[in-house]
Amino acid sequence: MRPVSRTVIQTVPVSIERVFALLTDPGRMAEWLPGCAATQSDKPLRKGVRFKVRFGERTTEFEVVDFTPPTTFGWVERGERNGWKTFFRLDRTAQSTAVTVRDVWAPRSLVAWLRGRLFEKRRVNSQLEAILSNLRTLLAP
Repeated sequence: MRPVSRTVIQTVPVSIERVFALLTDPGRMAEWLPGCAATQSDKPLRKGVRFKVRFGERTTEFEVVDFTPPTTFGWVERGERNGWKTFFRLDRTAQSTAVTVRDVWAPRSLVAWLRGRLFEKRRVNSQLEAILSNLRTLLAP
């Protein structure tokens, strides 16, 4: 099955370094990730690190699969939503940073793909836009 992806791009009026620092700080992730109540990581994030994330009563594990300071960061979920990937790409634009957020889901079967398309539980675009709105608020001068 082909992956299903959604992408949202917005500009944040701060340096790329500040955006990357906020995105990759597990102690602050609950401030910008919609629905996230808490995160726990025993070590700083880098490629290969797994960390716990709590969404209400549900706890899951994310594994960092992309980490290139200060331009890319991404994880794959290793829990209930196994196979969901979220990627961030940061690009300098004058005095700002263009933030691209991409969510990718690779259904494991035709039935899974149909269920995901017909009974989508998350509004992916609104989730991605909420991430960017939260980042913009947290990084406001």
